[in-house]
Amino acid sequence: MQQAINNFIRETTVSVDTKPTEHCILIIDDDQNLVLTIKEKLYNVEEFSFTVETATDPLMALELMKVLKQEGVEISLIISDLSMPGMQGNELLEESMKYYPESKKILMSGNPTLDAVIHSLNTAHLYRMLTKPIEDLDFQTTIKQAIGAVETERELKVTNQKLTHVNENLEKIVEEKIYEIRNKNKQLTDSIHYAGLIQKSVLSCETEFANDIHNAFTLILPKDIVSGDFFWYHNDENQLSYCIADSTGHGVPGAFVSLLAFGSLRESFERTKLKNDVNSIICKANNQFKKTLNNNANQDSVELGYFILDKKTNNIKFCGFKISLYIVRKSQLIELNGSKLIFGSDAIDELSEGMIQSFDLQKGDTIFMSSDGFMDQFGGKDNKKFSSKRFKMLISIIGSHHPDNHRDALLKEFQGWKGNNEQTDDVSVFGLTIA
Repeated sequence: MQQAINNFIRETTVSVDTKPTEHCILIIDDDQNLVLTIKEKLYNVEEFSFTVETATDPLMALELMKVLKQEGVEISLIISDLSMPGMQGNELLEESMKYYPESKKILMSGNPTLDAVIHSLNTAHLYRMLTKPIEDLDFQTTIKQAIGAVETERELKVTNQKLTHVNENLEKIVEEKIYEIRNKNKQLTDSIHYAGLIQKSVLSCETEFANDIHNAFTLILPKDIVSGDFFWYHNDENQLSYCIADSTGHGVPGAFVSLLAFGSLRESFERTKLKNDVNSIICKANNQFKKTLNNNANQDSVELGYFILDKKTNNIKFCGFKISLYIVRKSQLIELNGSKLIFGSDAIDELSEGMIQSFDLQKGDTIFMSSDGFMDQFGGKDNKKFSSKRFKMLISIIGSHHPDNHRDALLKEFQGWKGNNEQTDDVSVFGLTIA
């Protein structure tokens, strides 16, 4: 929009016509000889071009002004004698304001009265008072200054008119560009909303998961319309496989990466014969993810937590990439730390023995996994991050409550902490209580 404004200003640069202007001057005096003398003096002022109109009677002068105005002639300067029969010069100048309010007025007198001068100053904006006999130098200086003032005022008027035109057109340009930006923004937002619908149709659904898995929840709070966080699960009568992940970035870029990672994980699980083989599932998914990204995994990666829960033995096998698994047992917090590696890394060709952790859960235990969005949220009275320490304390308390309240308690705490701040990142939290 700034470029459009600059172009318009260049095209409409204010310029003033510098061609010499022919000024019309009206002389009024009942002395014909004096009129001729003043007319001759005017033509000695070589700096300006003049046409001169004369009148020896005030009423004749007013009639002449009326005719000239109707013909579109602008009078730059009115020179009038003060003492004339029928109407004083100061009264004539006052009447002249009806026709030519912007012209400069000069009053001449051999014996001017203070009252007449003050009257002309107040009613006709008297420019100058000349005392008879008028000296040539004083006369020429006065005429030059008066005509110069007229030209300056006319130039300013033209400039102001052009500036007004520029401003009016600038306002129009700004309005048009604002409309264009709003329209493009709406189109973009509509497209992102549609992308969000596609993403939701592909990724796992919070509601379906809660209905499918007893005493479990997944809380997903996207920062934008689409999210870089996602979760995936597979549930059958023998085991629950679950993954929560945080892709590079958020918004549209994060959403693309999340879809690729989600697809890689799901495809790897479906193609792996041993559904409880964490090593094989993760490594195949990692290779597929790198392949899809065309070996660009150093820039696009995923923090990920994955576990397989044996429903018969309550044994859980966990593998994490910068995401940990938390177990709350009677208000005691047990943490299975994720590795420092990133899903999508070239280093994950084969998981080391220590990367897959096994733990025997007990009835009443609650397990949690979370992306860093909850912990990184700014808020509270000091506007600081929620922090992993505060998050661990929170789930230690929540874990001892009834499972039906876990999700709502976490959501309430997050919203209370966030307050009026902008959401920092996508938020994903998983919870499951062993029945």
